[in-house]
Amino acid sequence: MKENILEIAFQLFLKNGFAEVSTNEIIREANVTKGCFYHYFKSKEELIYDVIVMYLYPYLESPIKALEEKNNQLDILQSIHFCYTFMPKLVIETKQNISFRQIQFLIYEGIKKYVYLAKKSCECSRKQRFLLKELLERGKKEGIVSSKIDTDTYATTMIALRDGMIALHILDSSIDTKEKWESTFRTIWSEISIMPEIENNNGGGYLYAEAVL
Repeated sequence: MKENILEIAFQLFLKNGFAEVSTNEIIREANVTKGCFYHYFKSKEELIYDVIVMYLYPYLESPIKALEEKNNQLDILQSIHFCYTFMPKLVIETKQNISFRQIQFLIYEGIKKYVYLAKKSCECSRKQRFLLKELLERGKKEGIVSSKIDTDTYATTMIALRDGMIALHILDSSIDTKEKWESTFRTIWSEISIMPEIENNNGGGYLYAEAVL
């Protein structure tokens, strides 16, 4: 029952935002009594916290966990590409499809209103930047990435570029985020790599394309 109330609330928040959804609306849509609702949640704010922890925290953490799971399976170029282009994903399945723009809008609203979500977002961004910096450092040691680059600067720039393109897609859904990520990755890789562009053996694309999963 609690999980059902949380999912109904999450769907309502996605459509209308945290502020515009009332407790009575959640109770009505979840088809529960007020007594049932307040048995699980002391207030709307407590419900919002549980929704954020259940749905949005794992969403923000998904790029980090995905990279950690893939890290041993990928070479350095593939890992850098994966870290830069991985789209966050909703970890918990829901009964209704959720668009990328909906969840990003809700996160942006939540960051403005709830300190704990803002802190979580910053923490996840820092972890991604740290992981990317580590990959660039590893690339230096393996003789793939130029020893002259400042890995912290490039990691910060790449994360900022990626997040900026997500924001652009939110404002204009006609913008092809994936294509933009790929084109900017090629530009960045040409700046930091000491390897020449080598055509794949299968006759299609360049070396960086091997990183596309």
